[in-house]
Amino acid sequence: MRVKTYTGRTFAFLIAATLAVNTLFVASGSALSFTNTYVRLDRMRTGATSSVRVVFTTSAGTGTEDNIRLNFNGADTTTWTGSSGSVNAAQTVATAACATDTGTTALPGTLTAAGATSIVTVSGVTNLAASTAYCFDLTSTTAVTLPTVGEYHPELTSRTGATIVDNTTVALRVVSDDQITVTANVPPAFNFQLDANTTAFTAPLSPGTKQQTTARTFTVNTNAKTGWVAWMRNADANGLYSVGVAKNIAPTTPGTAVDVDAAASTEQYVWGVSAITQGTGAGTTAATAVFDATGATNDGSGVDTTYRQVASGNGTTGNAVVTVRSSATIAGTTPAASDYTDVVQVVGAGQF
Repeated sequence: MRVKTYTGRTFAFLIAATLAVNTLFVASGSALSFTNTYVRLDRMRTGATSSVRVVFTTSAGTGTEDNIRLNFNGADTTTWTGSSGSVNAAQTVATAACATDTGTTALPGTLTAAGATSIVTVSGVTNLAASTAYCFDLTSTTAVTLPTVGEYHPELTSRTGATIVDNTTVALRVVSDDQITVTANVPPAFNFQLDANTTAFTAPLSPGTKQQTTARTFTVNTNAKTGWVAWMRNADANGLYSVGVAKNIAPTTPGTAVDVDAAASTEQYVWGVSAITQGTGAGTTAATAVFDATGATNDGSGVDTTYRQVASGNGTTGNAVVTVRSSATIAGTTPAASDYTDVVQVVGAGQF
């Protein structure tokens, strides 16, 4: 009977010990795993400082969470903080941007975050729903300092106090450089186009009456940042010249603004800018003062063999249109002829 009693007691002890061990094993291994988890560094270059985005999906199991912990050392032999990396003690946490960007649920609660050694703890978390995707951002640009080049394995856990509810380990890569430098070249462009190459006075020249030519235009397109300039000059030393009667109606004093109507019975011959339209671009287009014939008291200025600036722009220009025309009067003694003619040259340049 002793033998039996001893044997029975021994058996009972073994059963109890086995149950205790099994209970310990279940308790220590009860944490479930996050899924669809990533930890995104906003920089991956060694030595850089970075903010951090965390996205995870809770398990289907139940638990009550009040904090999230991100341990950058994880279980690595070569740890984050042992490889010249660090975690800032001062941390800021937010959720609105990550929820908008990722379509996940903002981590709930009145959140605060703090760093200690290799760990950032987000406190104030309210209980998380099962099988739900959540996110949060450690928003400080100095949340972490990246270690030397290599692969690291931070551990993410949800907890009640120190008790783990869900956890997972992710992989992070630190690289020598995470940036691509882009270079580009925008070549200079300048286009200058006359609408036509001939014009004529719309009525015969007669004493006492100002006559004008059909307007001509030039259009400017350029990407010159500081703008462009247009000039006019006479192709020879004459103005309106008749070979048949050897008569020259000379340009009125170049560089001087002229109101042709003020002396309508004398020989006068000028060119002026009668209209401007500015298309697109950063600049504005304007006529040079002596050639500005957009008002009522100036018809322009004479044009000789020197290039005279008639208009300009002060920035990039898309389809700036400058309208020019000639005005003239004659005296009663100006010889009659049908072959009065002149050639003026119109040129432009971008200011690059």
